Amino acid sequence: MLVERVKGLQALGVLTDRQPAFITRRDLVELNDELQRRLGGGEGGYLYQVKVEATAALSIAHMIELIESQGPETLEAFIEKSLKRMAMEGSRGHKSILNDPLFIEARKALRSCMATQNPKVIELVKVLEGQLQAKPDSRLIVFTQYRDTVNALLKALNNNSRLKVERFVGQGEREGDPGMTQEQQREVLEKLRNGETNVLIATSIAEEGLDIPEVDHVVFYEPVPSEIRYIQRRGRTGRRVAGKVTILIAEDTVDEAFYWSSVSRARKMKRIIGQLNRKLPELLKEKTKPTITLMDYGQKAETTTPTMQPLQTQPTTKKELWKPEILQTKGVSQALKWLIENLPETTVTIEEVVKLAYEEQGFEKPSVETAIWRLIQQGQIYQPEPGKIRKV
Repeated sequence: MLVERVKGLQALGVLTDRQPAFITRRDLVELNDELQRRLGGGEGGYLYQVKVEATAALSIAHMIELIESQGPETLEAFIEKSLKRMAMEGSRGHKSILNDPLFIEARKALRSCMATQNPKVIELVKVLEGQLQAKPDSRLIVFTQYRDTVNALLKALNNNSRLKVERFVGQGEREGDPGMTQEQQREVLEKLRNGETNVLIATSIAEEGLDIPEVDHVVFYEPVPSEIRYIQRRGRTGRRVAGKVTILIAEDTVDEAFYWSSVSRARKMKRIIGQLNRKLPELLKEKTKPTITLMDYGQKAETTTPTMQPLQTQPTTKKELWKPEILQTKGVSQALKWLIENLPETTVTIEEVVKLAYEEQGFEKPSVETAIWRLIQQGQIYQPEPGKIRKV
């Protein structure tokens, strides 16, 4: 789904510097930010269509991250609470996702996944039970990014008699979840402190700034790409006595990329701090200033004050997300009409359709691809698999 959405964006002239499969979530975030800036500055026209497609692509990228790092329950919650709500509020990009045949098929597969226990949850239970078996009075914190994951884990772990589980989230309202008041937070922390609770399922609110009791074991339900958050999570154990940290990683997913990113950045931060610690004594050495007397005044007046040279800075080059001058969408209306009249009932490749349109009518490739993309979103063309289409 994501590759096909990126192809649609490239047909509109954006993100054309790489193959669709190599466009990252960060690229889509930067594109959306740039579009927001331009639209807010009064530009319009074709940018509105680009914004629709970019919004849809970013939401799909987010859903891929959810299923890989969190699990099917969190993705299902996002679809029900956020995706459908934004579509009902009029978002064309999110409406197009719900109407996409590929999404409909993916939703069926998602519901099948929910019938099977998440492998991450199975491993989490093993980690928690192992810690409590080794030290029955242990206290543990499981960190995760999303409240929906907190709720899913709470439901999965509450059936285990050895685990006395509580959730710990922030105060703000999130997609119908009212959060916790300060009093509720204090009560949960007191339960953890006195042993009524031995497992805390927490979001980032527990990473810093609160009087969290000493814990024996910290579990990352998913890695985080931020070195700061990586260090803060780890810092919740091992303060007075040795603690343990476990990071759950799903193979061949964004978990692996996030883990190595955070580790690399944390090592770099440690190296820089070490360098500063070595140089700091020299930087703090005070240079003794000579005492100036009346006899020295004349000499001082004759000395010239050295001029300060301005710092030479390298000009920063802003990443160019697209070049409007290369946009070619002339003839889209004619291409739309031609496709509706001439697209066969059988499944054909998009390349074959583009080639035929050029040979018969002289339509340029961007115009035909843009027309195909629009018809897919309107539900007039079905895409049984990436790169292939047929008339509905």
